[in-house]
Amino acid sequence: MTKAITVKVVGPAGTGIKTSGQLLAQILVDQNYYTHDYTEYPSLVRGGHNTHQVSFSSEKINAPFFKTQILFSLKPDHWQQHKNELEKNSLIFSDQKIEKKINSGKLISFPLSELVKKVGNPITANIICLGTTAFLADLDQKLSLSTIKKYFGQKAKDNLTAFKVGFDFAEKTYQKLKLKTEKPKKKIAKVLLDGNESFGWGFLKGKGDFYAAYPMTPSTGTLHFLAGKAKEKKIVVIHPEDEIAVASMATGAAFAGKRAAVGTSGGGFALMTETVSFCGIAEIGMVFYLVSRPGPATGMPTWTGQTDLLFAVFSGHGEFPKIVLAPGDQEESRQMGWQALNLAENLQTPIIVISDKFLGESIKSVDDPAKEKVVVNRGKLLKLAPKNFARYNWQPACGRSPRTIPGIAGGQFLANSYEHDQKGIATEDALVAQKMFEKRARKEKAALSLTPKPILHGSKNPKKLIISWGSTKGPILEALKMISGNDFGFLQVKTVWPLHPEIERIISKAEKIIVVENNQKSQLTTLLKTKFNFNPDRQILKFNGRPFFPEELYEKFKKL
Repeated sequence: MTKAITVKVVGPAGTGIKTSGQLLAQILVDQNYYTHDYTEYPSLVRGGHNTHQVSFSSEKINAPFFKTQILFSLKPDHWQQHKNELEKNSLIFSDQKIEKKINSGKLISFPLSELVKKVGNPITANIICLGTTAFLADLDQKLSLSTIKKYFGQKAKDNLTAFKVGFDFAEKTYQKLKLKTEKPKKKIAKVLLDGNESFGWGFLKGKGDFYAAYPMTPSTGTLHFLAGKAKEKKIVVIHPEDEIAVASMATGAAFAGKRAAVGTSGGGFALMTETVSFCGIAEIGMVFYLVSRPGPATGMPTWTGQTDLLFAVFSGHGEFPKIVLAPGDQEESRQMGWQALNLAENLQTPIIVISDKFLGESIKSVDDPAKEKVVVNRGKLLKLAPKNFARYNWQPACGRSPRTIPGIAGGQFLANSYEHDQKGIATEDALVAQKMFEKRARKEKAALSLTPKPILHGSKNPKKLIISWGSTKGPILEALKMISGNDFGFLQVKTVWPLHPEIERIISKAEKIIVVENNQKSQLTTLLKTKFNFNPDRQILKFNGRPFFPEELYEKFKKL
């Protein structure tokens, strides 16, 4: 079981909650701790109730934990919403004179408003809390100040003062409350990235050079990240007028030879589905980065859910091959960023990478992506066209015919949205249409050898098999650490379409099968039933906009 400590800051939007959380994570990483954070916020610029929590440990951590050891309420009326997150020795700091037991935790009088006056800057309350946290968690003050100075640059003065005020006050007042933390035994070279930035790094490492998106929570982080890198990396990043334009422009760029991708969520992807179909019939490889949020319609735009799986798999009209990849953590988001580009050009069909708010916006300590070495594979891309070039040649057994980009002598063809012959000329001939359908369908067989295989974590011959996909990976792995014995295994489905036959072999050996998903209908179960004789014994589902936490999964697993 991971020995982790969780620190949580709560309060209204506009009080710097996210800044304090991200800065705490940076301080921890700089002092060789592993971290994983989680943030909640409503669709408000000011007010409401926001949270940012950071779980940290001297050992690798796969997910944030539910139980909170240190809770700061930036406004006195906000901590009450988190009573169920407290445990025996939890500390709640709030600007009020009353001190008392709350459930199994303790409410501590924390004169935040008075401490802010010492700094002279009201927006530094969050950094004062950070200073107090540093003392309670036994963090190195000098190293922490160095991180703050680097983080804020020329605006560091008041923040450095605020940190010292919080740290010094805690040192004088809270000596008996100091936590026993397990110090890291070795140095770790880690950086902090969320899933959206990680996908952006994968795009860059895979030599992606055209990215288009219309801002839509929770996928916008990738657009901002890549826009910030555009000049340095010499890539094109465009924010068009809507998602239809986004998909159309990127498809044109892919047709012209760019390694292109788009990013969106929910209703934005709904607007792109006609382009998904066009890419299917015109055999243009393009990447769609879909970061799910609970729907339908606007739904809960700033919350999480694995609700778009079936929508992704069955997106677009008509029948054509598509690939749907599901990263389980920030590292896999990066890997699938470049893998998706390779697959797009190899298979010449739409590639969808499906994530969610929990993964997309949660920050984790990971290896520096700038140091990763990636092999770029452009597939059957011709530099010289043969005589009588037929772009949609239906002869290849793999369904993938060689392609050209504009400007190649003799490589002319039509990229047509109509059914077409081998040169792209529109046709409604029955025999030609059938051959073209069969040609495109053969790509699925090739996809099974090119796409990421399912991974079995834990016991290699489990009696109880947990099956899931995407962002549930981390909480499941942490929950399984709490269970003794080798009864459990976790089958992570990384390519959710097409489904790999290896899945059937693994599930056939298990005595009990449990599906875990962040949706109401167990959409993975529906998919597995389309391909295999699949009847799970139990479905553990959550669909309230919140992710699974390790503790709640453990409670469910131990009863199986």
